[in-house]
Amino acid sequence: MTAFLQKAPHQWTAVETVAALKARKIGALELLEQCLDRRARLDGDVNSVVEVRADAARQAAKAADASDASSPLAGLPMTIKETYEIEGFHTTAGIPELKDYVSTDDAPAVARLRAAGAVIWGKTNVPVAASDHQSYNPLHGVCRNPWDTSRTVGGSSGGAAAALAAGFTALELGSDIGGSIRIPAHFCRVWGHKPTYDIIPSRGQVPPSGALATSPLSVSGPMGRSAADLELGLDLLAGTERDSGWVLNLPKPRHEALSDYRVAVWTGGNPVDPAYAAAIAEYADTLAGQGARVTRLDAMPEPLIGNDDLYIALLFATIGSGVPQAELEAYAAAAAGHPDGSLPDQVARATRSSLADFAGLVERQAKLRAAWRAWFADFDILLCPVSMTVAFPHQTEDGHGPVPQMSRVLDVGGETRPYMENLYWPGVATLGHLPSTVRPLPDPVRGMPAGIQAISAEFADRTTIGFTALCDEIFGGFVPPPGFA
Repeated sequence: MTAFLQKAPHQWTAVETVAALKARKIGALELLEQCLDRRARLDGDVNSVVEVRADAARQAAKAADASDASSPLAGLPMTIKETYEIEGFHTTAGIPELKDYVSTDDAPAVARLRAAGAVIWGKTNVPVAASDHQSYNPLHGVCRNPWDTSRTVGGSSGGAAAALAAGFTALELGSDIGGSIRIPAHFCRVWGHKPTYDIIPSRGQVPPSGALATSPLSVSGPMGRSAADLELGLDLLAGTERDSGWVLNLPKPRHEALSDYRVAVWTGGNPVDPAYAAAIAEYADTLAGQGARVTRLDAMPEPLIGNDDLYIALLFATIGSGVPQAELEAYAAAAAGHPDGSLPDQVARATRSSLADFAGLVERQAKLRAAWRAWFADFDILLCPVSMTVAFPHQTEDGHGPVPQMSRVLDVGGETRPYMENLYWPGVATLGHLPSTVRPLPDPVRGMPAGIQAISAEFADRTTIGFTALCDEIFGGFVPPPGFA
């Protein structure tokens, strides 16, 4: 414990912070006041935390200090992504029509964190309806990257990643359907875990308010400052709903030693900045030098053939099922200026999928999941990019939501690519219902942080996190942005 106590508390991982709280090296109220003060001083340009309930948090922190510190989180101060229902907080997802809505209950995942001793003091910024790889909305404004405020934090858990990087919180709860945990972690140099589908309750988010059915793609998961933080979050969050009749029993990591891991590396098939791909190759070389059994794939893994088109079809069929007619017409109008078969055309057509169309997509997804199960018999980990590039300059002037994104472009290593192609790399794990853990690469790419995702078979969440923990030992841990140290 002595080593980490030499750092300032805002640089501690969640695991280190909980250890200090349990050992009474710091009090929950004292730590909360540090978080509140730091956010007040440093969050102005970043704009990561958009609502604070300090008095209620102080009461919870005092109660934690008066307890025996036996709860798993022992009074750990936390922020939570704004889309989650938290009693007493506004829950808007940045949608102006919801600006006055105040939650009367906690989402199941939030309730689990609170029951474990979390002191929830704030909510973090998101894009409108959690539907962009940037985090900005008419209610709360633009969330900016603490590494470079001219760049995006990613989305939709962008405020969560920024708050972690800037030292306002040590543990966060995100959600992910199109990279919403993983891309912000990649852009902001923090850690994030997209779990196997449906092992953590995702109910209690906006939109849609009050829904009981689960999306066929979306998941909830932890974000932190180390692989150990992700394991802590997974242990607290994973599990079935009460009275479900079945019990979740995630297997242990496949291996204990890095030398036993069979690691495949794939940076082909989808657009990716060559500088980013080169950094991943260097990362893989270091792993091989440490004894990992690294295979650099020269052909696309069989389950990935056709993955992009199927993912876009299922993702936007899901999104389209919950939007009004006027928005469907906006998708069609935005696609009208693009050729048949283009990505905008695929998106617009998918939003109008029939039930028969949707059933066909789900069957194709089931076959793909079976193909991944067979593929992961030969490999333990697939290493690949998180997105096409590192954090890009803000593009916020053309509106909100997916429709404007259909006409945006990104600079990917000097090549202009459609903005929505940034969904392809996250879609690898999302469509396959696969667990994916993101941790930072050791060095910047084009002057910005970059991450890498480690993917494994369904329910091998402890394998991706365990592998990432071994990587943490090699490559080092959390590094705050300049100006936030």
